[in-house]
Amino acid sequence: MTLTRRTLLAAAASLPLAGCGFRLRGRFMLPFETIYLDMNRNTPFAARIARLLRAGSNVSISDSPDNAQAILRITRETRERNIISYNAEGEAREYELKYVVQFRLTTPRGTPYLPDTTLVALREISYDEDDYLSRDNEEARVVDEIQADLASQIIRRIERAQPVKEADPLEDGDAPAP
Repeated sequence: MTLTRRTLLAAAASLPLAGCGFRLRGRFMLPFETIYLDMNRNTPFAARIARLLRAGSNVSISDSPDNAQAILRITRETRERNIISYNAEGEAREYELKYVVQFRLTTPRGTPYLPDTTLVALREISYDEDDYLSRDNEEARVVDEIQADLASQIIRRIERAQPVKEADPLEDGDAPAP
């Protein structure tokens, strides 16, 4: 096969991926250099977000909101487990796991980089009555997958944040009194 034919085949094979938004994971640039994570940092979800920011971006995580150019605030994080169906004995057969995260990304003054955003992830789990000991492990694994998915979605949203130019208080016509 000639080189041109190989190149043409490779280009044709990658054409479907061009329009779907697919890209390899890698480093990304954010419109700010420091970020403060306003969330409970002792959770696996917060640790995952911090790890994704450190590993993939140009941003450093600040210990204080005063030293940060952006503040990522998790305003709501809830987890629900609802029964979907029962077996013949009246025991739960299928569950729906629902994980809701609401966040906002602002400057320290409150100017939004991103508006309030709510992400919802749903997963269904069916249980076998004979494997009742593995139920908790399976649920923990699914919750971990949900958290990984939502953390990645938050990072992708932050990556698309646009730079913010905050108005200077003196430019608003409020000149200091002589």
